[in-house]
Amino acid sequence: MKKIVSVFLALFFAMTMLNAQQRDHKNAFKTTFLSFYTGSAKLTYERAVKLGQSFEITGGGIGLGYDSFGMKPKGALFRFAYKFIFFPQEHFLLNGLYLKPELAISCFSYDAVEAVGRKMSNMGTLMACVGYQWAKKIFIAEGFVGMGVGYGNDSDYEYHHGFVDRFGWLTFTFGLKVGFTFGNKSTLL
Repeated sequence: MKKIVSVFLALFFAMTMLNAQQRDHKNAFKTTFLSFYTGSAKLTYERAVKLGQSFEITGGGIGLGYDSFGMKPKGALFRFAYKFIFFPQEHFLLNGLYLKPELAISCFSYDAVEAVGRKMSNMGTLMACVGYQWAKKIFIAEGFVGMGVGYGNDSDYEYHHGFVDRFGWLTFTFGLKVGFTFGNKSTLL
């Protein structure tokens, strides 16, 4: 685990130094800040497609990180979102309050609560999320909350490494992401 974190930090600082002279970035790499504590590692790529709009793709490994629930999960997750940024600023393309529809899918096995052996959880959800993203120079930070509807087989813990389900169909998400931006705005339009 320490090696994964060390490699990620080394890459983060290397990219930071390479991009230190650029402004008006249209791309970002981010990691979900607390995901390591809940048993997964997530990396998000975001790209501005035009003023006030961007898309995000997130991939992650479930089981990479600290297993706070003691469920020994192993699997993967995927998220895709399209952001609508309110009151966009031409010189800070990824900055501002936003609304995003998001599709999230998780598939993992874990140690069951009351049974011997491992169980599978496959669940997908379509959520509406609201958040704020602060992007200046090369640093980016984001906080978000969301709610939606999900379908699939539930886990004993109601936690799907990116969202929580209630009643087997109502889903919730929240998070903090940090990362770095890169790429010049001049090729956007």
